[in-house]
Amino acid sequence: MSKMDAPSLTDQEVNDIYTWVDAIPLSRPKKNIGRDFADGVLMAEIVHHYFPKLVELHNYSQANSTQTKQYNWNTLNTKVLKKLGFQLSQKDIDSIIQVEERAIERVLKVIQEKIKFCMENESQVSETQKSPTHNNSENLQQSMTHEKDQLIQEQRETIGILELKITKLEQLVKLKDSKIQTLMQKLQQLGYKF
Repeated sequence: MSKMDAPSLTDQEVNDIYTWVDAIPLSRPKKNIGRDFADGVLMAEIVHHYFPKLVELHNYSQANSTQTKQYNWNTLNTKVLKKLGFQLSQKDIDSIIQVEERAIERVLKVIQEKIKFCMENESQVSETQKSPTHNNSENLQQSMTHEKDQLIQEQRETIGILELKITKLEQLVKLKDSKIQTLMQKLQQLGYKF
């Protein structure tokens, strides 16, 4: 993965970047954007805002020393930005730490584009994941409906068989009743009293 230099920006692009940053809840207010972002903490917060699982904010502490700022940016570069598909050049990191004019704006523009790209891809991935799930739930529903229909059919057949058995038993009872009746009449004729 090649490390890239951030491109230069027009005034309109810079204003758009400021508007974008202002819309993100950060832990400290933006006063002088170059100095505010020099230690890398606010950049970590921006990425964390969009991808919370990607950034562990406790890894980044506010810093005044160049060494700690360098550590924060290197951590962000290797552990986070790399996962977004790019890394900053050492030249850009140094420019940000030294608060060179428009250095942070240029990097913010790159970060904004990468975040947008990753989010679009993520939503496309989740959409394609949703549709098989949707199909799976449809298939499951159809399978359950088929099972229910089969169960109902089996129960209807069982009921039919039971009704036939009941009819036959009723006929047997009537037949036995008539035989008993006939036998009782014969016994009465023979003089037995009941």
